[in-house]
Amino acid sequence: MRLAPRFSVAAVSHVGRRQNNEDFHRVLRLEVPQGNLLLLAVADGMGGMEAGEWASKLAIEALSEAARTYAEHLRSGRPAVGLARVMEKAFQLAQRRVEKEAEKPGRKGMGTTLTALLYADWLKEGVVGHIGDSRAYHFGPRGLRRLTEDHSWVAERVREGVLTPTEAERHPYRNVLTRALGLPEARFDLLEVRLAPGEGVLLVTDGLYGLVPEEEWLLGKDLQGSLEALVAEALRRGGDDNVTAVALRVE
Repeated sequence: MRLAPRFSVAAVSHVGRRQNNEDFHRVLRLEVPQGNLLLLAVADGMGGMEAGEWASKLAIEALSEAARTYAEHLRSGRPAVGLARVMEKAFQLAQRRVEKEAEKPGRKGMGTTLTALLYADWLKEGVVGHIGDSRAYHFGPRGLRRLTEDHSWVAERVREGVLTPTEAERHPYRNVLTRALGLPEARFDLLEVRLAPGEGVLLVTDGLYGLVPEEEWLLGKDLQGSLEALVAEALRRGGDDNVTAVALRVE
């Protein structure tokens, strides 16, 4: 899918062998006087059945609401605000919405990962917000580079040197999150990114990297086709989880 001459976006999500798709994603383009404000996001809900689905959707809807509010702010001629501040407010809103919903019967304990990019094409820069074990990557002519750190029990043990990456992949606690929206006092990371022509940001849930190692990923000229091929490979290797990938590339 091509939105404008200056950038391309692509998105694909598959339920895999699960009954429900607890992943949720969003690609949103907002026209403002300065240019295009883009929001890309992936979320992987937890809590089982409909609770996980609801948590991931609720978080991304809150994020989208915050982006639309900022776009209206710019359209009204008011001074621009730093993208990191906008993303911070958006994640705080998402946390409040998920926490409140989790108080309802049948949704206790629900939560979600959330990894998102807010990109201003007129600045050629953006900010990544992140909590949980979905991931953001920078990609371009020089290859692929992970931007985020997993907020999971095994990832923390790897950083401490207690587990090797290979041991973490097989560990029974590999799906235990230490941070997620909906958990008390959820803390999220913010990272600024700049994109030159040919560079982009890829957001994925663990259903992809858990089955297809990032060393095997190829992002060619056809961005949509590349993501579809990655998801198809994850399904071919078992597809035991929902799989979602979203990407933006500056042309």
